Amino acid sequence: MLGRLRMPQEYQDFNTKWGAPFGYPAAKAVLLKQRHERPDAAYGPFAYQLHSGTRTFEYPWAYHAARTSSGSRVLDVGGCVGGLQYVFALEGCSVVNVDPCDNESGGWPQTRWPVGPDLHEQLNETFGTDVTLVQKRIQDADLPAASFDRAISLSVIEHLAPADARDMVEHILSLLVPGGLLVATVDLFLDLKPFGVLNRNCFGTNIDLYQLIDGLDADLVEGDRRELFGFPEFDADRLVEQIDELYLSPTYPCLTQALVLRKR
Repeated sequence: MLGRLRMPQEYQDFNTKWGAPFGYPAAKAVLLKQRHERPDAAYGPFAYQLHSGTRTFEYPWAYHAARTSSGSRVLDVGGCVGGLQYVFALEGCSVVNVDPCDNESGGWPQTRWPVGPDLHEQLNETFGTDVTLVQKRIQDADLPAASFDRAISLSVIEHLAPADARDMVEHILSLLVPGGLLVATVDLFLDLKPFGVLNRNCFGTNIDLYQLIDGLDADLVEGDRRELFGFPEFDADRLVEQIDELYLSPTYPCLTQALVLRKR
């Protein structure tokens, strides 16, 4: 499925409750660097990450699609200091965030100052949470197989080469219990083929999602195949006709593809 401009009330309620995606009103008058230097719970868990313009949809969609409960074991892939990991932890989940947190990882956009384990731990202290940060790629994290109920990956896959993306997804699935869910969003760039003339922009590529998941030990349980790039049913003309109904990033011409895989 693609994110819609008109969001369900429960999504709007989530954003209000947790201050997503920019933080609570108290954060607006404080520069990001200052928030990093002196974290404050009054800013909210979403006040510390640089984010794309589609997070208004992505955060509440992922939260509701994950269907977690207290005690759920959640793996956040590429979360850096994003707020969703702390929300899950505050609600009683056991959370592990796997992210290299470096400028070469091709994932979370970096600031001009270090963003890594020190800030992550400060935010744990600020919110009274105990999210574990593993500062590696998921392929190198050496986590026990079948040790998570849910995995979250928001706007990470499009930054990777197709082979690396497939390898990442395979590793994530190996860490899920049978029946566990992988909740993922993937940017769909309107300046790249099949809409534009380029194959790649400064953020990444339009990943063929059919090739990404074909043959994996998982089923697509949420996601409209007509709206997932690479699927035989993908309909670019239909998408263009509906563009006014879709959540288009206000900062870059891209849409959000949202899908959930269930491990068999």
